[in-house]
Amino acid sequence: MPPIRPLLEIAGDHRAIQITDDNSRTLIDPASGVAFHSASGALAETRHVYLRNSAIEDRLSCGERTSVLEIGLGTGLGMLLTVDDAVAGNAQLDYHAIDLELLPVTVLRTLDMQSGLRCSAVCDHYLDWYASHTFGSLGRSYDWKFNEYTSVTIHHHDAQNFRFAGAAAFDAIYFDPFAPSVNSELWTEEFLGVMRKLLRNGGHLVTYCVNRRVKDALTACGFEIECLRGPVGGKREVMRATRRD
Repeated sequence: MPPIRPLLEIAGDHRAIQITDDNSRTLIDPASGVAFHSASGALAETRHVYLRNSAIEDRLSCGERTSVLEIGLGTGLGMLLTVDDAVAGNAQLDYHAIDLELLPVTVLRTLDMQSGLRCSAVCDHYLDWYASHTFGSLGRSYDWKFNEYTSVTIHHHDAQNFRFAGAAAFDAIYFDPFAPSVNSELWTEEFLGVMRKLLRNGGHLVTYCVNRRVKDALTACGFEIECLRGPVGGKREVMRATRRD
């Protein structure tokens, strides 16, 4: 039987906090069972699947200038871990995230995300900035800087219709929408082909999903794909897709 994982109610919100197996927190809709991270460990999954498999963790630790695109900002955990690594490595970071739904800051504050960071001030600064904005209708972008070297732009847009002006070349794409059964429109060959064009040669798109149809779509639009070992206690395999010109 799967372990029983604690759920904590959030006042005024249909979602609940789930305490995952590495003691980090995620959000789950108890009615549908749709969660923002793996129950085996939100923090461990995010670091393993996105920062480590994309080589962004290594780039930042070496102080390399780095650009990242995230599809599905969610709770912001992947972004905060990346900014935290950039601060620790004294690296210049240009981070963009696209999401259709930006969560209320009251919900984000319940997730204790600073506990997974080396510099807790990164999370505190971000949530204070986030609380100062009213994220209303779609179609706007918002800029946050933790320091002069780290730039984060949150695009409150439908990712399917969003296009970057001019050339946008990213070292990695954290591809983290909900599963194909929920966000099918973002897992198509057409949309994944757009993602490939946004990567530098040799850049990686990384994701938790190893669905056969997704593999076929990635291959069809020109990616080289690899199935990699998943995080400890989590999925057996996750995926990395690389652009090779």
